[in-house]
Amino acid sequence: MPVNEKLMDLGSWRLTLVEETPRTILDSLGYFGHVAFVPGRLEPALYGDQLLTMARYVGVLTGRDVDHIRKTVDGQSMAVWLGDADGKGDVIEAPGLSINATFPNAIRQILGSGTAVVEGTLYSVPGTYRGRHVWQSKRKAIDYICSTMEAEWRVNGDGTLDAGLATDLYDEVPDTVIVRRRPNRFTDGDDLTLHGLRGDMGVATDVDDWTTRLVLLAEGQGDAVVTGVATNPVNPYKDLRGGLVKRTRLVSESTTTPGNAQGRAEYQLSKFTGNRTAMRMTTDDYDVIGAFAVGDWAWVYDPDTGLVDTDNEITFRGERINPVRLRMVGASWPIRRGMTVAYRNKDGAWLDLTPYVDWEGGETTVDVGDMLQGLSNGGTEPVGPRPIPDSTIPGVVTWDLPFESGVYLDSSGTTRARMLVRWELPLNDDGSTILDGDHYEIAYGVSPVTGDEWQTAFAPWGVLQAMVNDLSPGVEYDFRIRAVDTSNNQGAWSVTETALANPDTIPPSTPAAPTVAASLIAIQITHQLGKASGGTFNLELDLDHLEVHVGATSGFTPDETTLRGKVAANAGMMQAEIPAVGTVPEPNTTLRQVKVVAVDQAGNRSDPSAAASVTALLIDDAHISDLTVTKVTAGTISANWLIGASIRTASSGQRVELNTSGLQMYNSGNALLVSLAPTGTFFLRSGTTGARIDLSTVTGLQIYNSGGVRTAWLDVSGSFELRSGSSGARIELDTSGLRAYNSGGTQTVNISASSGDVTIVGQFASGVSGRRIIVNPSGTTDPEIRFVPASGSVADAFRMYCKQGGFGEGFLRMEGVESNFMRSYAQFGQGGVTEIGAIPGDASHDTWKNVMTFGTGLADGGRTRLVGMWHESATERTAMIPGSVAASGSTGLVDYDGFYVPSYAAIMTPKAGNPVGHAVTAQSGDNFTWTVSVALSGSDRINYWVIRTSL
Repeated sequence: MPVNEKLMDLGSWRLTLVEETPRTILDSLGYFGHVAFVPGRLEPALYGDQLLTMARYVGVLTGRDVDHIRKTVDGQSMAVWLGDADGKGDVIEAPGLSINATFPNAIRQILGSGTAVVEGTLYSVPGTYRGRHVWQSKRKAIDYICSTMEAEWRVNGDGTLDAGLATDLYDEVPDTVIVRRRPNRFTDGDDLTLHGLRGDMGVATDVDDWTTRLVLLAEGQGDAVVTGVATNPVNPYKDLRGGLVKRTRLVSESTTTPGNAQGRAEYQLSKFTGNRTAMRMTTDDYDVIGAFAVGDWAWVYDPDTGLVDTDNEITFRGERINPVRLRMVGASWPIRRGMTVAYRNKDGAWLDLTPYVDWEGGETTVDVGDMLQGLSNGGTEPVGPRPIPDSTIPGVVTWDLPFESGVYLDSSGTTRARMLVRWELPLNDDGSTILDGDHYEIAYGVSPVTGDEWQTAFAPWGVLQAMVNDLSPGVEYDFRIRAVDTSNNQGAWSVTETALANPDTIPPSTPAAPTVAASLIAIQITHQLGKASGGTFNLELDLDHLEVHVGATSGFTPDETTLRGKVAANAGMMQAEIPAVGTVPEPNTTLRQVKVVAVDQAGNRSDPSAAASVTALLIDDAHISDLTVTKVTAGTISANWLIGASIRTASSGQRVELNTSGLQMYNSGNALLVSLAPTGTFFLRSGTTGARIDLSTVTGLQIYNSGGVRTAWLDVSGSFELRSGSSGARIELDTSGLRAYNSGGTQTVNISASSGDVTIVGQFASGVSGRRIIVNPSGTTDPEIRFVPASGSVADAFRMYCKQGGFGEGFLRMEGVESNFMRSYAQFGQGGVTEIGAIPGDASHDTWKNVMTFGTGLADGGRTRLVGMWHESATERTAMIPGSVAASGSTGLVDYDGFYVPSYAAIMTPKAGNPVGHAVTAQSGDNFTWTVSVALSGSDRINYWVIRTSL
């Protein structure tokens, strides 16, 4: 069948595609992708991974069979991600897992992390699991834990693992009735509360696996094998002689711990205590997903085959029946039209395969009861005697003294020592002959060896000596040995023997002839540390120095009398390819022959090199190693100079210096003025105090005045500062804005760069002559703005100013001269009081004008009222302000609206029942003070006239 589901097993599926399936679709079906079979028709792209939980079945694609006619893909269930039938998959490797935990935590330890299957719902199971798992798939380990603790597991379509008791995972109360197909019976089909499956049944019953006693072989070998024994309490069968039938089953589980042995034995026996009954039903009701899931329990009723249980009675479609309660452990069903089939690739993208499915017919097969299985020994290991382990241990090995030592050159040319050690054939510690010997372990180290400083060499069984290489010449070493057999039984270590490695006796190779140069007093040699046979820097790495010998002929023999000096030469110089250079004294200026002898660290001397001839040259042309020069004449330097120290014009004070840090210049005070570094950074300054200029790659450009105050600064970040002085009248400009100060140091101008605010103290004019606007003109005491026409003067200009008025209010006043010589003005108070007027200013007019106030001032309450009169003629200008106020007491203050300044003359009379003495005692431009001889009260008032005549 195309889809085969099994309880706690891999199962299988196969999908056939139509012949016309496009190649692009087939190429998209990659291995280990997922195929979901979903009831009903829907669009996979809209649901995505929700299909994994909606599907009736999800399988993993592991096979393809595609040719010009047949196109099928197949695979197994999601459980394959835990391990396949061969144990391949996510395997628990060494050192394994030792578990002592509750059931959920034991399953969690097996799952771990980094696997395709993750934790779903883990239910609690009574008891604690103890066991060790190694070299087995996670599916085998989980199956073992579940069977030991009488639990079950399942892998859902979304790759989550549920585990627990069967009643936690599946429906314990059956809601499905399985009956044999019977013509013209009403027991076929669904009931109100039960789903009915009808079809053909096949029932098999046998005692092939029936067992009376089970012995489980757990951990151990030979006589030490741990066993668990379980006995069947029911035995209704007898043998030929009338005795009880004996059927003992052996199950081998070498990984089962002693603590689990008895429980595993009882679990294994529980599968074989009764008759095995299995039923397979074939039904044409293929869509059983709505009725049950594999693992659920079902009612099964077939009187013809004995599937009747009188302890169970249910009513199904009006008929009382006595069915058997059995589990549905497997199902096979076809892929029929009406489903959605979708493929999910490794990147999580979904492909709809529904249009290309070759739909199938057929019936659904349900396996009910015991799982159909053949004879089994209950385990995966062969049953039988296990090998008896080797209990013998090798005895102590005895050394065969003395050891032999020698020296050799390793691949790098370094002299090393070797030691040949021997021993006698050992016996087992019980005196028996060792028949299962495997190898010897030889431990050695520089004497005395402490702690874990031992090194180990191995020798195969059958030899009685071994060569230990790579020892340091002339050094004492400790040696010990032990025997190991094929069962890895290790004997005790032997006594420790100390032996001296042979000292270095190998001389260096003959060196090549040196390159020489001579002066009137010395000879300088240069040697490339190469062998006479050819090459450079290839002498032995234990080289220590070169001896320099000088003779009269090329055939001289170097000895103590010809030795002129020694030149350092070692492995470091050869590895860095640095030639050996040295100077030896030689006062003889005739033709001389120079030879070198190589000497190693052990003092071994090589044969002398070939001779190199040299004649003394002028000292000024020779290669000079040390030279003090007080005078250099003009000439040409024809070679590059590499400066390791510095060149400078003096050691202190004013000087110029050149070194690896760059160029520096100092003044007489030893202060650094110029620094040019090879990294590109520099620093230049004209001095350290007073007026000076600084320029560097760090602080930018800075200018200081004679007082040492910075007046200009341009930073490399873009910031800047400019100022004309440090005190008194000055201007400053920087990134915060523009500021100006007067000679007293008071700030008179401020323009903020951040807010745009402008503050100016003093007169501000839009020009120096002609038409212009002047703010706060010189000589004014109140805030004022004047508008000067093109041909007018400042005195005659239209002006706006603010001053303090009556009732303690400030007011704004505007006045000016028009072309018809009419004097006009307007006055605006804080409370809205406004006065306007026009006064003729020529001599031909003799007029009286009323001066009005209107608005919402404090005194008028929003009314328009007369505040005074204005009279103007050719000879005079007079202003008069009348008024009347309520009064009480002997003195008081009267405020009036002074619409023209300067001050006025005030006249007042009291209005009372009897005349009283009165006087004006004080007066200003806005008010006057009155006094009376008899105190006023009640309805008394003060009538007054304020007159201004001298305009």
